[in-house]
Amino acid sequence: MFRIRFALLLAVLLGATGVAAGSAQAAAPFDVNGFHFLSSQLTVNENAGNAVITVERGDTTGTAYIRYITVGLTAQAPFDYTPVKSMLTFQPGQSQASFDVPIVDHGINGLPKTIQVSLFGPWPLGLANPSVATLTILNNDPIPPVDPGNPLGLATASTVTNPLAGATFFVNPNGAAAQASQRYPALKVIADQPGAARFGTFSYPNGTVAVARYLGRAAVQQPGTIPMLTTYRVVDGACATGSDSPQQVRSYENWIDGFAQGIGSYRAVLFLEQDALITTPCLTRVGLARRMQELNYAIDTLTAHCPHLVIYLDAGAADAIPYRKMAKLLLRAGVKKIQGFFLDATHFDWTLNEIRYGEKISRLTGGKHFVVSTGESGRGPLVPRDRVHHGNEVLCNPPGRGLGPKPTTNTGYPNVDAFAWLDNPGGSSGACRPGAPKAGVYWPKYALMLVRNADYRVR
Repeated sequence: MFRIRFALLLAVLLGATGVAAGSAQAAAPFDVNGFHFLSSQLTVNENAGNAVITVERGDTTGTAYIRYITVGLTAQAPFDYTPVKSMLTFQPGQSQASFDVPIVDHGINGLPKTIQVSLFGPWPLGLANPSVATLTILNNDPIPPVDPGNPLGLATASTVTNPLAGATFFVNPNGAAAQASQRYPALKVIADQPGAARFGTFSYPNGTVAVARYLGRAAVQQPGTIPMLTTYRVVDGACATGSDSPQQVRSYENWIDGFAQGIGSYRAVLFLEQDALITTPCLTRVGLARRMQELNYAIDTLTAHCPHLVIYLDAGAADAIPYRKMAKLLLRAGVKKIQGFFLDATHFDWTLNEIRYGEKISRLTGGKHFVVSTGESGRGPLVPRDRVHHGNEVLCNPPGRGLGPKPTTNTGYPNVDAFAWLDNPGGSSGACRPGAPKAGVYWPKYALMLVRNADYRVR
């Protein structure tokens, strides 16, 4: 099933580029003896170093010139290839000439990436078909054997049961916090820490390409680091009806197939499906069964096709669902097949509360390890006066909050693999307060408040 969906995905990617190529060819002046590529569909192995592109002409009677240019489609420069734009000179009697497109080798097996290669400015001949081609980079490097005790392939394998120990995590130099820190230097305390890139239906142009681009960029910008990823896809719309429909389940499974293909054999840590279990009280019995089906499918697909991926499943927060119920949900969702679970990614609870909660869940799930999100826990939750109508804490941009313990894998708690800033401190929870932007938009004013109120102690 996964291979069939991947084949369809590749056909869509190549088909989309073919439309662009066909449009460009239709607009080009046609000359049966003019310049053209040998094929409209070209391929290169990622580890080849360069793609050699050959241009041919039919009329070889005199000196002639042709220009060429490359434009990324699903490939991005300079992280997957080096753009080229230049000119070839054909001497009398010469029918073919070639140019190189440098290719970046990430050393992974994963999503093919595409580049459009175009001819323009011919003299004195015209252009023949095809004058536009799609170059597909085949990320098909062999996957080395995976050490179960060191799935991230760290230079120094951990001797304990924490696969994150010793990892250096990717700090996104292009992230919203990094950009905001150029105007507000105080935000460097956030920008300098590793965060997690979030993916869902909002990812551009889709989750498959978006995650492949992010991981490829990380591998070039900070070689040897481990990116952290989160997904927020499965909960979309389910609470409105109490259940995902069978069509929505299939849509989610298709999305996961593509997401797994985008990750491929890249090394990463995935915090799977924020709010997936904390929102289950809104589901019907059928809806809960389908949610469990979706999460098990995601875990099975990702573990089968992403050999260097360490996965944690969201277990909500201590002030949301009793620990015994959460442990049962985790077991039903498939937590025993992955490293463990994570806590407090969308809440503001005290770190110690979450550790105590996580330890209770761990004992009921066979000793599973967990990660605590601490980016906005420095001042604990804002508890409303009316809990009946407003819940146990204010979740939408509560005032007075602060940064919590900084990211580390040296937590001092054997079952806590890491403290991590999974909430990307400073991102808005929604337009629920005057001046607040919509959910997901970075809000420097709120981020500066978190910095002012920071308390990095574990409390």
